[in-house]
Amino acid sequence: MQKSQLSAIHKLFRSRQNVFTSSLLRQHGYVYKVAFGCSLPDIKEIASMVKAMLGDTESPLYGLSETEVAEALWSEDDIREAKMMAPLLYPRGMMTIETAERWAQTIPTPEVADVVCMYAFQFGIGKELIELWTDAEEQMLRYCAKSLKKRLT
Repeated sequence: MQKSQLSAIHKLFRSRQNVFTSSLLRQHGYVYKVAFGCSLPDIKEIASMVKAMLGDTESPLYGLSETEVAEALWSEDDIREAKMMAPLLYPRGMMTIETAERWAQTIPTPEVADVVCMYAFQFGIGKELIELWTDAEEQMLRYCAKSLKKRLT
């Protein structure tokens, strides 16, 4: 995915920017270089817009798959909203254990863990991930296992 294509998504985040929330995130030491302060409902709406853009011949995102965009957003470790929107775009039930393991290694906060568990990890592979991560050394993996367990029981 090209930088100009990611910029189109960043503009959507900026259009929903909440300066108050963004400021609070910084004050509380969140790890992101960029936090637009978008709420989850805003991020969901932006994800819907992005999905529509994938099929719009006039859009800079035309022709990309949801998986490509999700992977590109997930790789943007320094942007809060990118990490939160990636699981919304990843095709439901299509994530593999290998992809979940790779993504889980870069989950920066419990907020993102909850979103990725709710919108990506629980579908199809959730029970397997619980088994894999319940006794993991990494605290974030154990957190994800607990989050998945709550959702699936």
